[in-house]
Amino acid sequence: MTVTSQPSGSPVPRRPLTRRLLATLAAVALAIGLATPSLAVAATSTPSPSATASSPSLAAAPAGNGILRPGEALTVLTTLANPGGATVSSRPATLSIGSAPLADDASLTRWLGGDTSGVTLQQVATGTLDATAPTSQTSVTFTVQGTDPALAGRAAGVYPVLARTNGEAALEAPTVVVIPADGATTPLAVVVPITAAPRTRGLLTANELAELTAVDGPLSAQLDAVDGSLSTLAVDPAIPAAIRVLGSAAPPTAVAWLQRLLALPNDRFALQFGDADLSAQIHAGVSTPLAPTSLQSYMSANDFTQEVATVATPRPTSSSEPGQPAFPDLGALLDIGTAAPNVFWPATGSVDGSVVSALGALGTDAAPTRILVSSGNLTESPPTASTASSGVATAVYDAEISRALTTAAGENDTARRGAALAAVSGHLAFARTGSPDRPVLAVLDRGTDRSRVSLRATQGALASTPGYTPTTFAAIASAPRSDVSIADAAPDSARAADVAELLTGEKTIDRFATILDQPELLTGRERAEVLQVLNVAWTGDAARTAVADHRAATQTTLDSVGILSSDFRLVSSSAPLRPWVRNDLPWPITVELRTQPDDVRLRVEPSTPINAQASANTRVEVPVEARIANGEVTVGMQLYSPTGEPIGARQNVSVEVRAEWESIGLIVFIALVAAFLGIGVVRTVASRRRARAAMDGAASSD
Repeated sequence: MTVTSQPSGSPVPRRPLTRRLLATLAAVALAIGLATPSLAVAATSTPSPSATASSPSLAAAPAGNGILRPGEALTVLTTLANPGGATVSSRPATLSIGSAPLADDASLTRWLGGDTSGVTLQQVATGTLDATAPTSQTSVTFTVQGTDPALAGRAAGVYPVLARTNGEAALEAPTVVVIPADGATTPLAVVVPITAAPRTRGLLTANELAELTAVDGPLSAQLDAVDGSLSTLAVDPAIPAAIRVLGSAAPPTAVAWLQRLLALPNDRFALQFGDADLSAQIHAGVSTPLAPTSLQSYMSANDFTQEVATVATPRPTSSSEPGQPAFPDLGALLDIGTAAPNVFWPATGSVDGSVVSALGALGTDAAPTRILVSSGNLTESPPTASTASSGVATAVYDAEISRALTTAAGENDTARRGAALAAVSGHLAFARTGSPDRPVLAVLDRGTDRSRVSLRATQGALASTPGYTPTTFAAIASAPRSDVSIADAAPDSARAADVAELLTGEKTIDRFATILDQPELLTGRERAEVLQVLNVAWTGDAARTAVADHRAATQTTLDSVGILSSDFRLVSSSAPLRPWVRNDLPWPITVELRTQPDDVRLRVEPSTPINAQASANTRVEVPVEARIANGEVTVGMQLYSPTGEPIGARQNVSVEVRAEWESIGLIVFIALVAAFLGIGVVRTVASRRRARAAMDGAASSD
């Protein structure tokens, strides 16, 4: 529905009778309001009832991202969303505008937050929101002509605008319009992250990459948004690495996406691998931020023949024999194109003096450190975006502009996105009031649930904001700096504890990995996963869950190698114990089985080297010799790595020693043989005697 404010004497379009009656009443009310400015109402500061997830909500989006040039009509799209299960009845709505502009950026923040105290509003249009069915929305468009007395002659400034429904359970939607001021143009730089959703796995899989880099995928949308702009890209190097480790098996869409990223002319810098939380690492005592050590475990030899190596990597790899795999080195895997070195972007709001000091020490004379810092982390508003703290370059981005920009980029609803873009315009207008020619820096903060439309809308809004000219982060960072002070901030102790726990688990994996000929297959994977778990997007309960999941995965790795055995009965003086060594890892391992009986009645080979196959159980034979005595003997068995690190759990096997059974059996056997021989001799002698007696009897009878 569109409602247009009509000047006095303007013809009214013909409508059905009931519509005409309602329109007439509305027009009379509107005429009274316009004809009598002194009757303008003062907005109250009475808070609205707290909304719930199923409560209806109202959003107001001025056209043109809130920019209202002199003589233009004011058009505001107002949308009522009903997420509940009951229909919201039809209700009248009004649009009001402030009689005076807001005083400053703080006033704008309070107004958009719902604090209407001290603001005088004048009603300029009325309309009706039709009944709204469950899980749907209804809109009305208010239009006030530029010649209307309520708009004509207004000075430059940021004016509060309020859309409101009347009747029971009134809803309000505060927004603003900006009448731009003339003057010098202000340089505006924007930093846009190129990131994927947080994960606990070290790298994206082929299926995930195919989905993300599809035509309608989130990563494709990110490149679409920055293509043709001067935005500076903050790239997570884990994304190019995930594509390159697949070699010839990489999805075609992912390869094309990577080529497009490298071809973009935009300035860029690398985020930490996995966009890991820099401040949390420093608060946990890590002096140098963690970095990946190896990604070899993610690569398959079949995908890296000489013929495909140049497709997988942006620069030549080390030479290899013909027909042998040519794996790219770590630097080639992480390459994001020509990038500025030593640029750090900690999580918004996490920077304090210790973070600045630690990161500042990583710079060199040729490549000094530059840190992106939110204006909310400073003790006072800086005069320019190019600043320094304790001699370290700190590029300060406007917290309010960045927050509104991030909200707009993540909003798929047209009205709510428009309201956020109007807020961006308002904050940008105030950013020019102190010194119009001072550069302004804004960031589109991390986030992945963003549509192509939303991202393009935010980029378009920044490019078309009056009074600003696009520039780059490098241009702002190289400008003359003013000194600022970083405010004291309470570090996130829970996140710092997460870092300490993850590093403890990593050290355990480092010791365990010595069973491999190439320990980096495990240690590199562990480091990549640790960095992903430290992604700045993991917060609150989600961060705790991610750490717990990784802890469970680490324990699974440590339990992947062990001994399989059962109790044993030794019935001879010597025989081998035959336990199994279980290896669930996808790589062969080298371990040493050490055995120790708890009784001298049994002599066991103390050490047995083992080369266990990948993903298999390997049979081991341990020589055992029984001494004279019999009884129960417990044999302890433990695996060790070649460097002496215990592997897996210790196993105790009960051995029943019956060493005399062999002698007893031999004696019994000899006795039986002697008995059988004796019986045979006796029977033979008796048989012969009977035969001789028979012969003697026959002779006597003759």
